Amino acid sequence: MTRLVESESNMSDSWKAPTGMDYLIFSAYTDLRPEVILDKVPEAKNENTWAMVRIIGIVPVKSKNLPTRCLYKFSSSFWTSNAKNSIILESPAIAVDIVADIENFGMSYSAAFILCKLIKSNDESLPTQVTFLMSDEELFEKSDPKINFVSIKYATRTSSSYQKRFMAVCVPSLHHNYDKYLNLIEFIEFYRMMGVNHFTFYNTSVTKEVSYVLAYYRDEGFITVLPWKIPSKYEFERDLRYNGIFAALNDCLYRSSMIEDYKYIANVDLDEFIVPRKYENYQNMMRQLDPESDDQNAVFIFRNKFFYLMNKDNPVRITSQDYPKLLLETKILRWSRINEAYDRSKYITRGLDTIELGNHKVIKTRKTSTILSSEFKELIVEPEIAGLHHYRYCEVNELVCYLRGTELDKSALKHVLPLGKRVNAIYNKLFHQLKK
Repeated sequence: MTRLVESESNMSDSWKAPTGMDYLIFSAYTDLRPEVILDKVPEAKNENTWAMVRIIGIVPVKSKNLPTRCLYKFSSSFWTSNAKNSIILESPAIAVDIVADIENFGMSYSAAFILCKLIKSNDESLPTQVTFLMSDEELFEKSDPKINFVSIKYATRTSSSYQKRFMAVCVPSLHHNYDKYLNLIEFIEFYRMMGVNHFTFYNTSVTKEVSYVLAYYRDEGFITVLPWKIPSKYEFERDLRYNGIFAALNDCLYRSSMIEDYKYIANVDLDEFIVPRKYENYQNMMRQLDPESDDQNAVFIFRNKFFYLMNKDNPVRITSQDYPKLLLETKILRWSRINEAYDRSKYITRGLDTIELGNHKVIKTRKTSTILSSEFKELIVEPEIAGLHHYRYCEVNELVCYLRGTELDKSALKHVLPLGKRVNAIYNKLFHQLKK
């Protein structure tokens, strides 16, 4: 019997306030990429700085220049965690970098990278946990129980050339009691059909039905669901962008590429589908877009096409009449304008060649070598090859959308018949169990 996804309390990552102050901490990853380290610590060659710890948190934007120090917790053994035998060391932070600042829209809080050197203890052991403190917290002792730490996840990869797993999808937080369980099944099954191996979801609040769908896919090993309970003081789209979207995306980037070893990372919302026109799946598409003979492009931008839900359904059914209706089948009338790149666009990126994600663009890629100053580039994918199908209500006044020119776009229909069978099978399986 599939359990509801509410039983996630065993997840190690969750939002914590390091000292009960005005910022939060979620996760931490080691970064072994030499180009990235030298970019932040130019003297790293002389200092023998071989790795950084990248903490993902939320901070007040105005505090980014405050002196910050990193605290490291060491256990008696690197492979065990015994709080009674732990020691705490500290060092100055390398930097506090506001994430996706150009997309933050002037809000007072933002996701941030708190960058720390990876230090060793006197017995050459490595830290198991980390946190950070800012300059106005000198009164806190390192042993203060109010100081919250997060576990450090140790990366093992520095190059995408050796990654065996193909692609993971990052989905920003599910919030406001998200209830579209059928759309969720269609989303997961479409991307699985395209070749995606794994999904990471950040769960703030969902309905019982959505929770049941998530729990099924989690138990099957296809998805990770992380709790995403940001305190209510950080107001949605007033103080903090979109429920901490940039923290979620970048946590997913480092979790999926450095820890779980996926080569490509896709960023999409639940109403967005990257639909290939020339290819049957993403493996074939990426083989052409990212050939081994030319790896200078690490980011692949897909331009947005709006398919408004208010428009009439496609009257012709391809799938069986008793199958659930699919967005890709019923909505084939779109706004004739295709948005330019970075205007509602989404992307697939090589994770280990990427440093920082925004919502509609990759903010920063790594340098191609420790010698050259050039960074990995991006490719804007032509709509004739693939596009981002965006199924949503009008983003402005509905009358404006009704007056926009439209055209039929049947490019997704070639995927509908196998997709319909997959969605119907999962839908019947889950709702048969729910009726028990």
